[in-house]
Amino acid sequence: MKQLSVCMPSNRGFEKSFRSIETALAFCEARDAILIVSDNSRDREKAAYWMGRSPNLVYLADAPLDPFANGRNSFLPVETPFVMPMGDDDELHAQEGYAAIDLADLPPDVMGVKPAIELFLAGTSLSVERIYDLDAETPGQRLRQYIERNEGDNSTYYSIFRTGPYLSLREFFLAAHPTRGGYADWQMVMGLIIEGQFLLDRSILFRYNVAAWATPETVEASAKTLYTNAGLPENFRDYNSLLRWMDLFVFSCRKGVVPTREALAELQSAELSDLMDLGLRIAIEKSGEENPALAEHAGKALRERNPTLKFLHCASVLDCYQPGLKAKYIAFLKAASA
Repeated sequence: MKQLSVCMPSNRGFEKSFRSIETALAFCEARDAILIVSDNSRDREKAAYWMGRSPNLVYLADAPLDPFANGRNSFLPVETPFVMPMGDDDELHAQEGYAAIDLADLPPDVMGVKPAIELFLAGTSLSVERIYDLDAETPGQRLRQYIERNEGDNSTYYSIFRTGPYLSLREFFLAAHPTRGGYADWQMVMGLIIEGQFLLDRSILFRYNVAAWATPETVEASAKTLYTNAGLPENFRDYNSLLRWMDLFVFSCRKGVVPTREALAELQSAELSDLMDLGLRIAIEKSGEENPALAEHAGKALRERNPTLKFLHCASVLDCYQPGLKAKYIAFLKAASA
């Protein structure tokens, strides 16, 4: 039985996406995996070339034009116990000289596998490695590991995940999140990290194209776009930390999350409470002087030790940035336990 599906929503034309699809398909043929390409580019040359190219390729032409719908479409044919998302400007390779992890033998408390990751910029010599595992025993310890090891990028998004938990979180996000913003990839990854360990597999190399994040200017522009496209204010640096930890708090409250109730309660009252406090202090520093109501709500949240009540005070802070967010975040929290 095949264990892995690599899922690639693709919008780029034939030439610009060729290398990504070519390397991913070669990897899947070498590892007896399936590559699913959901193509909404409407490039007939591209579809004609790839359609029927390999028994390891499922090619979905004329996919939905909406990016969220196209991403969802890439997961619809999945029948394997593990999935791996991939962009159509990245590369995926099998590396010789390392023993591959057998996905079928992973114990149930392992949520997935991290490849060796290389950040690259096409046409340059840029090459930065991200090679680490997330093997701590508790959800809070793994969250701390990730915060300490990620070095400012979320390339762990391109890992191998157990299909059930991955798609469950993804569907919950699309159905219930207040903004469905593209900025939420960080909290989505951390939502899965708290569910189980991630082991490092050096036999897999994922090359992540950092073209959109290559300079401080492009980083700022790309990040701002993720928030403004979701209908949020431009001053995202004032509130993005608070948003991140509030999202993660809701993800930890979902029914069916793997860790025990006791482990999740400890995570919420310790690490997540501290991280929401961090977001609150940033909000006060950036916006408190000009917005006394925000500072008052943030002060109440900082003093509150009950994690759920702290979350509700934090929602009041968000309302100071955009009226209506408080109600949306309360509904988001309620949806997690529905």
